[in-house]
Amino acid sequence: MALPGGIAPTDFSGMILTDLGRTVSRTPITKTLNSITGREALASGKPVNITAVFLRSNTSWMFDKVLKIEGGDAYIMVTPATTLNEQDLITVDSITYEIKNLVTISPAGTDFFKYANLFIKSWRLWLKA
Repeated sequence: MALPGGIAPTDFSGMILTDLGRTVSRTPITKTLNSITGREALASGKPVNITAVFLRSNTSWMFDKVLKIEGGDAYIMVTPATTLNEQDLITVDSITYEIKNLVTISPAGTDFFKYANLFIKSWRLWLKA
């Protein structure tokens, strides 16, 4: 299926990700509720490497304002098939970020890529949560 302007669904994975992608570490975070207190508990899973376009916050995109996405310390873009969830952790260059505002960019109804804002994660705050 062709997207508007002759863009193909494989343009992100076949061109942009190939040219600008890098390996980053994703640590899945799971939430559970304590059956007695009802408090939320967070647990981290096993880190896995994924290929993503990673950009520091001094770069903004035209769809930031359209989608009302808040700024962050960094941005990440991955293929639609890559598993990402809000609150998962991304580690790049020994800095850990938390995923926020995860959206799938789908021009003409075809999933093109996932985009998320990343915020530097303070482990001291996370461990107290």
